[in-house]
Amino acid sequence: MRRDTSMRRGTYAAAAARRGISTAATKRGASAAAGVLAALTALQGVQGGPAAADDGTPAAGPGAPATWQPQGTVLAGAATTADAPAMKPGVTYRDTIKVGETRIYGITLDAASSAYASAFALPAPGTRVAYGDGIELKLQSADGSDCDSTDAHFRDDGAVRPVGSAVARLIGVDTSCQDANQYTLAVHRTSAGASDPGAWPLELRYVLEPPLKAGAAAGHAPDAGTASPTPLTSGTPRQATGGTSFDTAAPVKTGIWKDKVLPGETRFYKVPVDWGQQATVFSDFSSAQVTDSAVYVGSGVRLTAYSPVRELIDDEAHSYLGAPTSVHEQLAPVSYANRAADDTAVSRVRYAGWYYFAVTVHPDVAKAVSGAVPVTLRVDVTGAAQDAPAYAGDPKAAGIGVDAHDVSAADGTPRSAASSSSGNSARRFLGFAALGAGTVLLLALAVWFLTAPRRAATPDTVTRQLPPQSGFGPPPSW
Repeated sequence: MRRDTSMRRGTYAAAAARRGISTAATKRGASAAAGVLAALTALQGVQGGPAAADDGTPAAGPGAPATWQPQGTVLAGAATTADAPAMKPGVTYRDTIKVGETRIYGITLDAASSAYASAFALPAPGTRVAYGDGIELKLQSADGSDCDSTDAHFRDDGAVRPVGSAVARLIGVDTSCQDANQYTLAVHRTSAGASDPGAWPLELRYVLEPPLKAGAAAGHAPDAGTASPTPLTSGTPRQATGGTSFDTAAPVKTGIWKDKVLPGETRFYKVPVDWGQQATVFSDFSSAQVTDSAVYVGSGVRLTAYSPVRELIDDEAHSYLGAPTSVHEQLAPVSYANRAADDTAVSRVRYAGWYYFAVTVHPDVAKAVSGAVPVTLRVDVTGAAQDAPAYAGDPKAAGIGVDAHDVSAADGTPRSAASSSSGNSARRFLGFAALGAGTVLLLALAVWFLTAPRRAATPDTVTRQLPPQSGFGPPPSW
């Protein structure tokens, strides 16, 4: 059997030689063709690959709500303070938390910097949640002193959305937790009996705010006034594309911005607010095509405000039945001195920076209307920007402070979308390069084929026998 195969190979080689094409030439031609095919295949992948979502994963199918996917370094929280893994300032981490579980993380603080630790739970779309479900945060010192605590619970609307906030250690304001020491962030998950028992993803981080220079004045908290806010009505509406998280939030400045939010989505926008300025945001939910007028969604739409360190400031919700409705948030004027205020909605507006506004449409709205809900954001930042307080260090690492470039760059485009756009440009360039290389390769192959010298086969080429092979075929390719 092996001898017959060898003879047939010799016969095929002789036939190729008689046509003026050697076996080696045939292999070179096949290799060149394969190269062209690979180049064209790469080009097809460049031009026709799937779209990427905000976090770099393939985009969801048509009509599927976009969701916040946790980012950062995996960090498994401990069950006790003794085993708490250390967090680093300015680093984002991700973990998971089960029903009734407490996850504990270690934080090392000095005796000068204020600190803010945030945690957000991200239940999957379609997850069952009920009143009281959520997470509770506590910052605690090594001696057991409670520095700060807060909770972020779902209300009676049963709408799955990102829930979370931040806890703080404030130097010069708090009466405890002022020493350099080891501290812990504890995240506890509460749950109702009828809720989904699956683990929730978590995203966590903490940042440090440097102290003021010695002798620097903290100033006085400005009067927020009592007048009811009015929406911005002048200006040409512009398009914005809300992100799915803080990191992908769309930057928007004073103006009118339009977007669409699907039922079950939470879209994030961020507004640059400088020292002494006050931000007011109206979120107008437009009419939509009603498919079932009998459906009532009590908290169908929601607007939530967060500080630059991801601390929850306030949120407002309203029913939505497909008819126009509006909710708004007006923040206190930004002042370093606000940290001493008794009202948390004021005390959390204590630094300049990007303030976040999240727009949520309840998933049950899909039972009442068809498609996405048109949203108009009326953003109004008023007041003259004032000088920043005299920090002893750079507060930018904590997200504190804005400048003229931040304001001018607030064009409604999320950072990830801009990166994706530049990435698409690079891929288009590579695609055209691959097409050009493939064309040149084809031409070179044609020229080589036509000009190659025609060589007669030597007797040795026809009659040389191949060495015996063991087995019944070529060795396996693993």
